[in-house]
Amino acid sequence: MMAILLASSVVAMFLIIWFRSEAYVEYCRLFKLNFISHYKDYYAKRANDVSLTYHGYLRQYHDSFRIRLITCPVCMAAWLAMGNALLFWSLPVVPVTFVGGLILFGIVHKLLG
Repeated sequence: MMAILLASSVVAMFLIIWFRSEAYVEYCRLFKLNFISHYKDYYAKRANDVSLTYHGYLRQYHDSFRIRLITCPVCMAAWLAMGNALLFWSLPVVPVTFVGGLILFGIVHKLLG
């Protein structure tokens, strides 16, 4: 039971970091990883539109199936939950960690405003 709660928390943590912060793009900028993040173009476009988020930038300027998958919280949670199944070697873990991770993410998302 504790392992399932931990796995759900890990899913929620990744969702919070990816959707509620700019940690990914900031670390890519720090380590000069423009080839996997397009951070230079993102910051140039953001200078003209301060409301532009990294996810909005990806969907608008680099739209593809893969981008739509990583900018959708439900899709991202599903893939992270499937990753948990590989860790636990158990397929029944997927729906529990998927739903649990989304619930925890929703709670934290509401608390952060």
